[in-house]
Amino acid sequence: MYKVVKTPSLLDPFLDEFADLFTKPSHSSFCHLVTAIAVCAKSKTISNLCETISNSNVKKKSRSSYNWFFDSSKWDENKVAQQNANLFFKFMGLNIGDTLLLVVDDTYNKKKGKHTEGVGRFYDHNEGHIWGNNFVTSVLQIKDSFIPHKAKMYIKKDDANEDFRTKLQIAFEDIIKPLEIPEGVQLMIVFDSWWFSSGLINDCRELGYHVTCRIKSDKLVVPDDRLALQVQNYVKKFSTHDYKITRISVRGKEKTYFTIGCIIKLDKIGEVKLIISTRMNNNTNNNPTYYICTNTDISTAGILSIYEDRWDIETVHREANQKLGFKDYQLRHKKAIERFILLVFTVWNCLLLLELGKPRRTNRLKTIGEMVLDIRSDVIMDSIKYILERLNVSIPDRNLLYVLRSMGIKT
Repeated sequence: MYKVVKTPSLLDPFLDEFADLFTKPSHSSFCHLVTAIAVCAKSKTISNLCETISNSNVKKKSRSSYNWFFDSSKWDENKVAQQNANLFFKFMGLNIGDTLLLVVDDTYNKKKGKHTEGVGRFYDHNEGHIWGNNFVTSVLQIKDSFIPHKAKMYIKKDDANEDFRTKLQIAFEDIIKPLEIPEGVQLMIVFDSWWFSSGLINDCRELGYHVTCRIKSDKLVVPDDRLALQVQNYVKKFSTHDYKITRISVRGKEKTYFTIGCIIKLDKIGEVKLIISTRMNNNTNNNPTYYICTNTDISTAGILSIYEDRWDIETVHREANQKLGFKDYQLRHKKAIERFILLVFTVWNCLLLLELGKPRRTNRLKTIGEMVLDIRSDVIMDSIKYILERLNVSIPDRNLLYVLRSMGIKT
């Protein structure tokens, strides 16, 4: 197991940005846990995170102290999430007129037993019915860079849950509404067809935000102030000759669509731009898909590009779990679990900003897994330096990593 004898110096400037949000003891715990999450090669339980922090670290705390940090320490999760966002905005140089994407979705985490708050029987479209937790999640994206933002637990309605809220309410009240963005920046909310709701879209519009989403074929549109009809019937008025080729670049690859873009009124929402997209086989339409955007000035290619970026939240769900263990929690209470996941998301933001700040020979950005390996290498170096200092052995003048590799030691 990797052992953290001190917080890697690379992380110090980032972690110092959060100092005002905690008491000194809590900020110390915050720094320990963020570092341990980044470094720990085992499941990210509190026990393993505590074990990752070396006993040689004079500031190390007990496991119960780290548990207390998640369960009872008085710090504001919204302020920590907002500070993550602010650091991302600042680093990316977000300016007046720029567009920021806020992608909303949800994810599941299988659990055993009934003692974890919020566990229940849910339907996961990938695995069928599961027993576990369900979280409403979000991602912030600027151009091609993105960070996980929040994860808020959804708890099913029952007699014990007097404060029940739908996932739509959680998304708006806990994620969209609290987000503070720089003045003059255009925020675009992005979600798939499950989240489509006139209420949610209108709430976003009242805040001055736009929405891009996919809609189902049964939604009612009102073309040219005529009678409302389902979008699947509206599309029948077009022939194959009305479709145009639209090409966009998606995650380094080119995609081609056959599309129609038109401005229509959507029932209970008002004027939107509707994109009808299909594949053409033998001059026939194959299962068209429908997208809307409340900003009617954006091009067809622009709307499709925005919606394609929605996939990045799936990348966050996968990579944050596989590389940073955001589903490894063994905590019982909703507040503690959400705080744990927020720290995992903080690690992602830290590693990404460190990577973006490095000079690169190519345009390829390292994966989160590669970034984790870099931090682990720094921790190994700190441990070796600590041992050499304890043994009164002089540290080589040349780069220690180079010296170790020249001796055949893998790092």
